[in-house]
Amino acid sequence: MSSANSDALHALLALLAAHRPWAYPLLFLGAYFETVLPFSLFVPGEAFLLGGAMLAGAGALDLGAVAAALCAGGLLGDHSSYWLGRRCGAGLLAWPSGALVQRIRTRGCDFFRRRGASAVFWARLAGPLSWVTPTLAGAFELDYRTFLTFNTPGVLLGIGEFLLIGYCFGAHLGALCATLRASVPALAAATAVLLGLLVLARRRPQRLSRTDDAARWSVRDPVRSK
Repeated sequence: MSSANSDALHALLALLAAHRPWAYPLLFLGAYFETVLPFSLFVPGEAFLLGGAMLAGAGALDLGAVAAALCAGGLLGDHSSYWLGRRCGAGLLAWPSGALVQRIRTRGCDFFRRRGASAVFWARLAGPLSWVTPTLAGAFELDYRTFLTFNTPGVLLGIGEFLLIGYCFGAHLGALCATLRASVPALAAATAVLLGLLVLARRRPQRLSRTDDAARWSVRDPVRSK
């Protein structure tokens, strides 16, 4: 990394450190709205989780405060979603009468009665499922004690993996940038070679097919082949 880029990075970290009190509430809100419908469909929760951890790894934020803000927001968001589904979900599912809706409700309640504990635990590790599982758990009447018991470690584990990855990346951000900058010529050469091989691989079957067509034409028309 050049001295100019290093100075710019240090200046950015100093700016974030100067406005540190505003960073933690923002991380809390991002982790909260990540799983509260309908905000979970639009809020990029991974950006807050990874971003906060990277800033902590780079030294701009305190890791403990970042972890507390993200975990508190994630837990409160999941519990808000659960009670939203518990209060409103059952009524919404019962509103359109019909055999199909009743079948969905019955199967949903049966699923969460049998596998609700594992569902709310693993949802945090299953990407988009974390956006809707707490609400569905409430709508399909999963027992709150079961939800609390298994959702809490799931949230801590799911956010913890983002904290670990982001912190390690942020702590080595300068070295990674320098390595990538030094590897640009080699990456460009490797990309050019790969593209050339792909072009040759696509053209060779076409040549073989033309040769086969010519051979078949010669067999059909012996006079033309002479």
